[in-house]
Amino acid sequence: MAAPAAMQVKVRVPENEEVARCLHEKRLSMREQPAGFKEHLDRTFAKAYRNVCAANEPIRTLKEFSKINGVGPWLIRCMKGFFPESKQDSPTKGKKTRVPKCPKPKKNTAAAAASSSSSSLGKGPPPNLNCQNIQFTPPFSSQGTLELQSCGKTGSSDFSMDKDVVSMDNCILAMPPCQSSEEFLEAYEVVLILDDRENFGYSSRKVASKKVADNISSQFNVPVEVKRLPVGDGIWIARHKKFMTEYVLDFIVERKNVADLGSSIRDNRYKDQKTRLQKCRLKKLIYLVEGDPNTSKGSAASIKTACFTTEILEGFDVIRTSGYTDTMRTYGYLTLSIIDYYSTNFHSLDNSACICPTYDEFERHCRSLQKKTVSQIFALQLMQVPQVTEKVALTVIEFYPTLFSLARAYSMLEGDIHAQEEMLKNKSKMINAGASRNIFKLVWGDGCQSSGLSLD
Repeated sequence: MAAPAAMQVKVRVPENEEVARCLHEKRLSMREQPAGFKEHLDRTFAKAYRNVCAANEPIRTLKEFSKINGVGPWLIRCMKGFFPESKQDSPTKGKKTRVPKCPKPKKNTAAAAASSSSSSLGKGPPPNLNCQNIQFTPPFSSQGTLELQSCGKTGSSDFSMDKDVVSMDNCILAMPPCQSSEEFLEAYEVVLILDDRENFGYSSRKVASKKVADNISSQFNVPVEVKRLPVGDGIWIARHKKFMTEYVLDFIVERKNVADLGSSIRDNRYKDQKTRLQKCRLKKLIYLVEGDPNTSKGSAASIKTACFTTEILEGFDVIRTSGYTDTMRTYGYLTLSIIDYYSTNFHSLDNSACICPTYDEFERHCRSLQKKTVSQIFALQLMQVPQVTEKVALTVIEFYPTLFSLARAYSMLEGDIHAQEEMLKNKSKMINAGASRNIFKLVWGDGCQSSGLSLD
């Protein structure tokens, strides 16, 4: 590939001319390498160069360079030798925030991977803790890593996926079947699949998903299809070019705008949907939150808490976007990153990685998750009772798996209302007095007492 003509972009601040020149020269030198220069890396350099030239403040340290829109961990590593070393020079974006102690992420979770990634860039708050709107730039490195990084003024959202992160205690992302002589992109085509029920601001959901798919496909030159998914709002498949067999790659996205997230928290759909994602057998669970939670009246605090617990306690990678356009761009960059990762690691991990499920296998397994037992339905009913949380409901069904068994236990205490109200509270410390009393009123109450109902 021939080197391009020197970019004639005026540098707004004279002190930044050396930074801009160094960045441009690195771009030209990489283009001259025998292995060539990937187009997405070229775009990354170009965007960073333009924003360095347009910067209004001098860029004197690596930390100041890291705050430039378009600069991510990979570019930071490329430019590290240019800036003078400083103990306070850390590429972590934004001011350090005092964060309350929280449980350490469990092993084998994406949160643990995100924590190890962010810790390599300096100590700071967990990714997305400040819930800032973010903009995404092409997230790639020459080592085949996935680097999604934000360019917000006060918050950061970095997570990278390389061999160390993916291999979490010998738990490696699944790979499609590999023939010894073939390269990944010679054998497979990676396709982004969007759920046809997704709402992207159009009156018709099917029209919306189709238009979004077309926009992503044309902008990023990647195949995008729309179909009804059994779980999640977006997945990626590797389709064999010869046999047309479809294998589901180890990534799945659940997308929520802040309004929908707030309502799903209130009616408990939020927990049920996350549980289904955790049981779908894909390892990289991505929770995409769209919009500013501060605009959601009465729900801002609960949404921010949900983002935090979803990532730190439940092992999801939480990504924040500002709106529909930002979400579409994020889907595109995720697709390119996934293609880059599998292309790089197809042969290096194939001996130890498990095989991706076919789409039919994935669909059958996820459909089976929708089948609920009587006890699960009873637990969902209990969770509609005031003061009854998910933990309380699960504790109740451990003792009384069905409504009939609980009603029968109340009938054994007939005549002693106080004992009936405190029956569940006395069974477990997990059940408080208010929840115990409210469940009794729902299941038994005055109606059953006055009717003389017998459960013998």
